[in-house]
Amino acid sequence: MTIPTILASGLAAAALAVGSTGSLPAIVDEKAPMPELPTFTPDDPVAYGMQIASHADAVATGWVDEVMQGTMTLYDADGDSVRRTFSRMVLEQPVEGDRLIIKFLSPAEIKGVSALTHENVGGADDNWLYLPANKRVRRISGANNTASFQGTEFTYEDLANLDPREFEWRFYEETSIKRESGETPVFKLEAKPTYDDTGYSRLVVYYHRENYRQERVEYYDLAGKHLKTRDSGDWQHTHDRFWRQFMIDMENHQTGKRTTLKVERQFLDLSRYKSKKTGKARTNLKVDQFTTRALEG
Repeated sequence: MTIPTILASGLAAAALAVGSTGSLPAIVDEKAPMPELPTFTPDDPVAYGMQIASHADAVATGWVDEVMQGTMTLYDADGDSVRRTFSRMVLEQPVEGDRLIIKFLSPAEIKGVSALTHENVGGADDNWLYLPANKRVRRISGANNTASFQGTEFTYEDLANLDPREFEWRFYEETSIKRESGETPVFKLEAKPTYDDTGYSRLVVYYHRENYRQERVEYYDLAGKHLKTRDSGDWQHTHDRFWRQFMIDMENHQTGKRTTLKVERQFLDLSRYKSKKTGKARTNLKVDQFTTRALEG
């Protein structure tokens, strides 16, 4: 079943359990219980950095699968923009690495272009690109993982989630991010990639101090210069358990370009939603839906 088909089905009528922003609630999710807070060692910045990043990852783990649809707006240095719509589906694989497919739905000149990513823990991810014009799937080589994904400010390397096992961490400080809505308290960490075929010398990652959301990521190129900043916002709380950003802005400081993603629909753990036809719980996504053959379909 393709992503648009899933979204067009009875899932679209299901309401997300969305709450207000704030710290994580005390409610225990039977399917994905909240991990216990570890014993931190703040006197060791290297260990403390890894502990924070690992706990943030544990807090964000257990959602099983995800289907979403949204808009992507590309801005050039002059402020002119191009709008696209896209869909995305992800299968959580905590041990092997997640699987995901992104597909463009509009405009006509990019409709059907799709990307498949197989995350590889401890190494560069595997990426494939499907171009409907020639009906062929092309593998993206390791060196090309640092290339722009279809003209956006996201590279293929950026498509996957940040896995703490693939970085060397260091705690910097407790600080805050200034935003229009006020100041957000965060942990500021440095993350240096340990895998090959990366376009970054280091990342600076800001985690919310209360609920461990990933609020901001700063990317530094191989020469050590500040390249991009990714800001996340419009946070929503799904199933009284998981925080999800419904707005992501990636700004390139060296070119003046930006790409903004706005989520319109999102369904987390498909088995939590009932089929409109049968009234029964829906089936979760499966590994065989994330193959190159599935990408062509």
